[in-house]
Amino acid sequence: MGLNIPRAGFFIIATLCLVVGVISARHLLAALAEKPLVLSTVQLLPHPKPLPKVLLRTAQGDAFARERFRQHWSLVFFGFTSCPDFCPLELQKLSTLLAFARDAGKELQIVFVSVDPERDSAEQLARYVGFFHPQIIGLRGDNPAIANFARFFGASYDRSAVINNRLLNVPAGAAMPDVAGDQYQVNHSTRVFLVDPLGQYVGSAANIESTQILWSDLQKLF
Repeated sequence: MGLNIPRAGFFIIATLCLVVGVISARHLLAALAEKPLVLSTVQLLPHPKPLPKVLLRTAQGDAFARERFRQHWSLVFFGFTSCPDFCPLELQKLSTLLAFARDAGKELQIVFVSVDPERDSAEQLARYVGFFHPQIIGLRGDNPAIANFARFFGASYDRSAVINNRLLNVPAGAAMPDVAGDQYQVNHSTRVFLVDPLGQYVGSAANIESTQILWSDLQKLF
């Protein structure tokens, strides 16, 4: 048995369907336009974290205030100058990123923070970072200041030495005892941390196999 709907009723129903269809289409187009940012190497934080006060100095002895992170993107890496493998490889990749940024007309800042202040003098740090690129900024400080800055990013490190046939572990923030001399190990995280032009820690990258892939991620963020 069919419904007896007046012609005017059909017109109203048809109009409502058309309006609902247009609204649904608009919502669909909006949803498609808001695609999530797809990154290959960089992992973004759920929420940016404003940088704390920086109590570190450059290899030239100048105070490095957190304002130095503003107005441009920065990559921060923690390591030490006598690192036998990972640090040289990583700094070489980061220096390549500086070349990519220059060619693209973008300003990128690379910051290398030493976690071994006893062996990494200001002169040694300056020579080390300058070998890879004259624009790489080397930072150093006392053990508590380094540990606090590393802790903010979630960068872990420690040092260890064998003394009198016993293994001595020295946690981040503690000074290396004189009895250890220069013969000790440094273990540190291998992540590169990303700071945006507002001075906020926004993400990181690990196991960078290709500078081109990382640069592609950075271009999506710039």
